Parts: sequence; C-alpha cells; structure tokens
Amino acid sequence: MTLLRLLLLAALAVAVIVAAGWFVFVPRWPAPTGPDAVAESDATVKDTTGRPLVVTIWQPRDLKMPAPVILYSPGWGGTRRQSRAQAENLASHGFVVVGVDDIASDRATDPDGGVSFQLLTEEQTVESMRRAARHVTGQGNRLVDVLDALESGQVPALAGRIDLARVGVLGLSIGGPSGLAAATKNPHIVAVYNLDGGLFGLAARRIAVPHYFLMSSREAFPSDAELTSPSDYVRNYAKVSALDIPHNGLRMERPHGYWAQIPAAEHYELADGLFKMRRRPPIRTNFDRTDMNEAIGRTEVAFFRSALLGDEAPLKAMLGRSDQTLRWISPTSPPTGIARARQ
Repeated sequence: MTLLRLLLLAALAVAVIVAAGWFVFVPRWPAPTGPDAVAESDATVKDTTGRPLVVTIWQPRDLKMPAPVILYSPGWGGTRRQSRAQAENLASHGFVVVGVDDIASDRATDPDGGVSFQLLTEEQTVESMRRAARHVTGQGNRLVDVLDALESGQVPALAGRIDLARVGVLGLSIGGPSGLAAATKNPHIVAVYNLDGGLFGLAARRIAVPHYFLMSSREAFPSDAELTSPSDYVRNYAKVSALDIPHNGLRMERPHGYWAQIPAAEHYELADGLFKMRRRPPIRTNFDRTDMNEAIGRTEVAFFRSALLGDEAPLKAMLGRSDQTLRWISPTSPPTGIARARQ
C-alpha cells in the first residue's frame, strides 16, 4: 500500500469520525411533533399602568377557532423565547401560546435590580426566599395583565379567534409559581404546568389551581450529602429544594395533580438550554436531548389537552408509566434515597 493511499484512508477515517461526532453531539433544533405548521409573531399590549409589554405569539397557521390559550412565563430574568421549542410544539398541536418576558429581564425596571438568589449565608438564603416571593407576585401580576389585554382585544389578530374561558400557564423555574400566583387572581387560569419551579409565596404554596403538573429535574430531590455539604451554596440550595417536597406531595393527593421527573436532567435542560452545547458535564448526545424533549412535550400536550379541552385519554394512558427517561412520582412515596424536607 502506497503512502498516498495510507494518507487518503487516514483522511477518510478522520472525516468519518468528525461527521459521527457532529451527528451525535452537536445540538439540533427539534421539529414540532404536531400536525399543524406554526406561525410566530410579536405584538405589543399595555399593562395596568399603561406601560407597553411585548409578547410573542405561537399559533397554528391554520387556526381552528376558538383555540385554547397557554401563557408562557420564563425563568428569573429570562425572556419570552426561553422555551421556544416547547412553545412551537404546543402550537403545532392546536394551542395558541403567548409568551412574555420575566419582570427581571430588564434591570432598569426590576424592583430588585436584577438580584436573584444569594445563598452563601443563612441570612442571604432567607432574604432570597422573601425576594422570590415578591418576584412571584410581580410576575404573576404581569401574566394577569397579558390575559386582561387578550380579553380586551388588544391583539386584534387574535380577537374572537381564541378561547379565554379556560387558560393554561406554562412556567419555567420561577415562572411556574408565578403562574400559580396569577391563577389566584384570574379564575380563567385553570391549569399550570410548572417546569422545575420552587414554591415561593403564599399564593404558590396553596397551589389552588384546579389542574397542576410539576415536571422536576434531578435537583428536586437533594441527597443527604448535598444537605450536609461543606459548600454553603450547595447546602442552602439543597435545603430550599427539600422544603418543597411535602408541599408538592400534598397537591398530588388532590384530583388533577401530577408529578413527574426526568432524573438525569439539569434545571436548565427543561428549556432551550437542552439544545446548547456546553463544555462542562454532563455532556449530552442528541439521543439524550431527543428523549428528554419528547418526554416533556408529550406530558405538556397531554396535560393541556386534558385541562383545557377535556380530552383526558392521552394523559391517562401515560400516567404511572415510568421509563428510562421519565419517572412518575407518587405523592406518598417519592424516589428512594432522596432527602426528606427539614422542617
């Protein structure tokens, strides 16, 4: 075999390895799973003080009227497109999704000046929980303002085309309890899907919304090692997470309360962060990303079909059916080996 042939074979082998690595590891944006093509647009509405709020709307191109509405609330300081993959997927299944920025996305107007969680001391942790409670109230009010704007026809393109009698909220992180807070102020909000959000504030802890789904990451059940960690941040973060376990368990004992977990998922992976390349572990393959995203998408569509359209069959068909990606949580027996809340 000549040297040239050897070089060509080596180059071909390198090309195959690079192509395989690209296919397996470089994130690819997921395609919506529903039958409808999706249209995305922006609109501007006004809150109760008259200030403009820009919202993003995802809807089926062939909108079947009246269509159910889901408000999207991002994480602390996040923007309305933080979970665009999920919004697109819901729209492809016939829902109209309306996303609004978190109140801390603009530090100039944020009451807390962009400060979120500080957990290096007990004092900081207590104050952070108070700050989170204020934040939940403020973002909940913003969601109510958006719903009021839709009801008053401030988005002419949607006027008469959407059903505002039964509305859902999809909330990421702090956006989850913000949706719960909004539901206490507007009875048309009947369903909240909480993507790994902690329960802050009185309104959130009540979880009074008729339909509630909690999707947790691995952080929902901190270990004893994390609760006793020498790292102040890790220890305090774990304690805050553990406090939610009994509150969530009580809500799951009521009708239409559901709790599932993607045990391998990090908090940021329950949004579009799942499709971003990271240099730090865990390193995900596209197979991992697909499995996680499909698990989230299936439960979201089934939950909102049940709560907003009265079609309970898809959700009932998947309840309790855990697999290698998704684990259903029992309210009376959380996963073994996890920490109980320290009261």
